[in-house]
Amino acid sequence: MKTKLIFVRHGESLGNAVRVMLGHTDLDLSEKGYMQAAATAEALADEKIDYVYSSDLLRAMNTARPHAERRNITVIPSRELREVDIGEWEGRSVEEIIASSGEVFERDWHLGFGTFTFPGGEAVARAGERFMSEVERIAERHAGSTVLIAAHAAVIRSFWARAVGIAPEKIVGTLEFPSNASYSVMEYVQGSFTPVSYSNDAHLLNIGITKVNT
Repeated sequence: MKTKLIFVRHGESLGNAVRVMLGHTDLDLSEKGYMQAAATAEALADEKIDYVYSSDLLRAMNTARPHAERRNITVIPSRELREVDIGEWEGRSVEEIIASSGEVFERDWHLGFGTFTFPGGEAVARAGERFMSEVERIAERHAGSTVLIAAHAAVIRSFWARAVGIAPEKIVGTLEFPSNASYSVMEYVQGSFTPVSYSNDAHLLNIGITKVNT
């Protein structure tokens, strides 16, 4: 049976708003982020969504909640849907990281995204595998249903590339980070993913589209 998967990146977080890198740090959405989350829930209001899953981090949970509340269902949290563990960069501003590790930030993170391992943290590819394994479990558990999954930019991007066959070293230049509060749609049948659309964000034009990386 075909399972429809709708991936929603969390709205702008308090970290995004001030250009602070977040992996597992549990900060909430900004005011704009809440507005973005509400707009995405409105954009998907007519979608038949049977289950809502989310990373257990607050910025994702509060992006997922409007979808669940509209349908009188409960958000199911999962630690396996978390963002990449960014190690030593956790909670540091982009400016601070560039000042201390500018070449690594630009060459290895921005231009080498798919093969990058965060200093003291997780490999992007490994995080994508972790995320994919959990998505497959969810899709198999709810075969034939429509499932919304609220998560994070880097893991969605890494997973998506893996699912559609983009090599890690080819992700940059082929697949962008999804916008904050954008939604991406995929279908799953017996271990196979078929992409439908990626990083839909036109519904956010009046609020402001943000594409902060983490």
